[in-house]
Amino acid sequence: MRNLRAALLATFLCVAFSQLQAQSAQTASLDLLKRAADPNPTLQSYTASAQLSATLHVVIPDHKTFTGTAYYLKPRRKIEFQNVTGALSRFKDLAATTPTYDEAVAEYTITPMTDNGSISSYSLVPKKQGSRVKSLTVTVNDSTALVTHAQWLYTNGGKLDFTPTYTSVGTYRLPAKTDVAARFPGYSVDGTLTFSNYKPNASVSPSIFASP
Repeated sequence: MRNLRAALLATFLCVAFSQLQAQSAQTASLDLLKRAADPNPTLQSYTASAQLSATLHVVIPDHKTFTGTAYYLKPRRKIEFQNVTGALSRFKDLAATTPTYDEAVAEYTITPMTDNGSISSYSLVPKKQGSRVKSLTVTVNDSTALVTHAQWLYTNGGKLDFTPTYTSVGTYRLPAKTDVAARFPGYSVDGTLTFSNYKPNASVSPSIFASP
């Protein structure tokens, strides 16, 4: 009987320890995602030059380049381009969208997925019924805590992929280029967003982020 009790206690402790390990791993993983959403904690604002080079895949591919300005006022980012029309206008709106971590937590159920020791992945599923977004998958570099890829899947069968690369601006790590691919019913677009002339902690008016 004493041996049986000892065995049961050992089993209970092993299960409890395994659960604590799993909880600890999940907390650490979510912390990495939170860091990735704000990789420059001391950066309060910036402006930068932005360029969108995009190809609309139709019978005769339509390639266009647009210039604009990127604005960041923590925690919001907005990119404004000039003279973007038609399907490329829809693509421009998608390419300029960057949710904050708090928005992601409020709008999605976040599940940490795999971590191969260098890249962690996360699944985000909208909490709201009827959302046109089916799911979002994000991968983050474990050592730099920077997003390496994001993929949105939509209920209409569409898909949007972001693949960013980064540059150092002083002590900050900021986007240098983002490859964007959109596949939606009725249109398909590939594009590249490039950023230059960063001005960290520049004056940015909150009115820039007001809804039109």
